[in-house]
This record gives sequence, structure tokens and C-alpha cells, in this order.
Amino acid sequence: MNVLFMKKPIKLTMLASLLVAMFGLSAQAAYYPNTFGNSGAVPQDGTTFSAVHTLGGMASSITSVQLVLTFNDASSLTGNGSGIQGLLTLGTTTSSPYVSFAPVATSSSGAQRIYDVTFSTTPTTGFNGLNPNGTWSLLLWDNGSSGIENGLLSWNLNITAVPEPVNVALGVFAGVFALAGGRQWWLKHHKARPTVQS
Repeated sequence: MNVLFMKKPIKLTMLASLLVAMFGLSAQAAYYPNTFGNSGAVPQDGTTFSAVHTLGGMASSITSVQLVLTFNDASSLTGNGSGIQGLLTLGTTTSSPYVSFAPVATSSSGAQRIYDVTFSTTPTTGFNGLNPNGTWSLLLWDNGSSGIENGLLSWNLNITAVPEPVNVALGVFAGVFALAGGRQWWLKHHKARPTVQS
């Protein structure tokens, strides 16, 4: 190891800034799949179907949310206000962020119909940049009057998220100062010793 190089002063703030930029560029998004077995009829009588789950252990900033609903059949999946509608909400207060949707079949499996939508990239999704760790709720109702109720068989909430930049920065700064402490220890215990002539 080049001792002369090790003894050169290191500008910690410049090094930390560089590392923060590098880590910010390389921070990887993580994918968190969640499958729920809630099932039941989606009523047409003015009442609702609801399911609530509290999630945790995810990175702290949402980049996209994929909602997958599996229904009994195609009944009332009109894609407009005349059939099934829904709300997906993050939080438990009246001001909690949410998205509204009117499901329409995007694929099928036998008689079952699957609604698969990803909310991402635009501020109007209501979730981007928010912390996904918390209470998520799904609410469904049917504005139709056919008397034929569809039913939800299961649903998935698949979240992609990244760490908050400030958390990455704090981790990098901690690493930089740990390295600085290690450098001081190395210099203290590896000082050049005079050569003994025999």
C-alpha cells in the first residue's frame, strides 16, 4: 500500500458528496408482491365490499403500484360509472391519498376476469414518492342494477419502491466517517520505523 498516498489529506465533504451522487444513481428499486385472499360479492344495493391490510418491511418511497383484481366473471366490468367502481387508499384518515378506478377485464382465466393496472410516473396516481409501509384498503361497489352480482376472488398489491435519498446519504456519510476513522488508526499503527543497521 502506498503510505504517501494514505497520508495525503482527504476532503471528506467532497468525497461524501461524490459517494452520495454515486449511491443516488445506483439505488435499486425493490419489488414487493402482496397477495390477499379476501373474497366476496360486490354488491349492487348501495353497500360496499372492503378489505384492509397493514404492510411493512418495504423501502420508503413508492415508484409504482400494481393492482390486480380477480373476479368471478365479466359481470359489471364495464370500465365506467355504470358498473363496478373502486378506491385504493393508503392510510386511515379522510385525507389519505387514494386512486379511484373502474375495472375492466385485461385478461381472463376460464370464466374468471382479471383487472391489472399499474399506477406510476404521474402525480395524479396519489402514491408516488410516498412511504408504502402502512394501512392499505380496497373498496368496491357496483352501480349496476342487473341483479347479477359479480364477486372478487382474490387481489394482489405489488409495490415497487426505493430508499429515500436522505437515508442513502446518511448511510454514505456514516461510511465515509468510518473510513476516516480507520485511516487514522492505520496511520497510527503503521508509522515508518527506522531501519536497524547490523
